[in-house]
Amino acid sequence: MIDNIISKYKLPSEIQRSLSSSFRTTRKARKHSRREASIRSGVPESTIRRFEDSGEISLRQLLMLCDVYGNPGAAGALFPKPEPQSMDELIAMSNKQ
Repeated sequence: MIDNIISKYKLPSEIQRSLSSSFRTTRKARKHSRREASIRSGVPESTIRRFEDSGEISLRQLLMLCDVYGNPGAAGALFPKPEPQSMDELIAMSNKQ
């Protein structure tokens, strides 16, 4: 999902709006009010309102919402490990693990 959003939109503000819209759609599909989402996630209701209206939210609170409504592991896909470009890099990466 995140890959689709990033490839489709370029501006950070557009990505924010897409994420907030996706969250709202998911929340409503589950028939959860903002209050219910707040109780389940631990994110204040006012923050959920601001996120849905403007796309503004802290990373920590976004991850808390993902834990309930999305895929919290998907955030790791934003910064994938670099692929080795040579055998020396592959060996060096293997030794670090």
